[in-house]
Amino acid sequence: MAKNAKPMFQSVSDQVFFYLKEKIINNELVPGSVLSIDRLSSEFGISNTPVREAVVRLESLDLVTVNRNRNITVSAMSRDKILDILEMRRLLETYGSRTAALNITDGEIESLEKVLDGVLANPADFERYKRSDLELHDAITRHIQNREIQASLKNLSVSSLRIRYYARYYGEENPNLEDSVVKITAEHRVILAALKSHDPDRAEQAVMTHLLNAEERTLRALDRLENATARGKQEESAG
Repeated sequence: MAKNAKPMFQSVSDQVFFYLKEKIINNELVPGSVLSIDRLSSEFGISNTPVREAVVRLESLDLVTVNRNRNITVSAMSRDKILDILEMRRLLETYGSRTAALNITDGEIESLEKVLDGVLANPADFERYKRSDLELHDAITRHIQNREIQASLKNLSVSSLRIRYYARYYGEENPNLEDSVVKITAEHRVILAALKSHDPDRAEQAVMTHLLNAEERTLRALDRLENATARGKQEESAG
């Protein structure tokens, strides 16, 4: 695994951190999964120290929990936490969209248009879609002049991604991935058109509509997941 890591990372600790972060965000490591420093050290062929450093960084992003017995688990995704993050996104991204509408460049717009065109031409490529999602939201964040708000949004983006893919993998109403990608990318194009108009009100409305739609999709998925979990427990008790 470590042999295949890309050389963009500056240290072994970085490799472990980014590897585990992606696994958690993509829900390949589900909430409650136990992480073993010894096992990860053996898997990477490294000492325990860089693994511990990576765990500290993951804990700072609330992606893992270091328990009193030193057991390390992937952090849970409670409904309250999800609602708090969704509300923060609405507050901060709509604010950022107004500044982005005034300051985004023609070059940025053209680049994003090509990115979204590429997604619609290949809707089955979920990795391409994920990159496009990040690029569009980054285009909004980078134009925020308040550094504290910008930093908060960047930190929030990790939890936001985790929520979106949590719903995608564990509670999605429509199992057809391509339909979901096309639908959400259409919302992204509306945002991009609003940014291109350089109209702050229009951009704010487009982002708010997208975030409310995303929130509705997430909560529907969470309801389905919780209902399925409850049914499973009832069946287990009955059995």
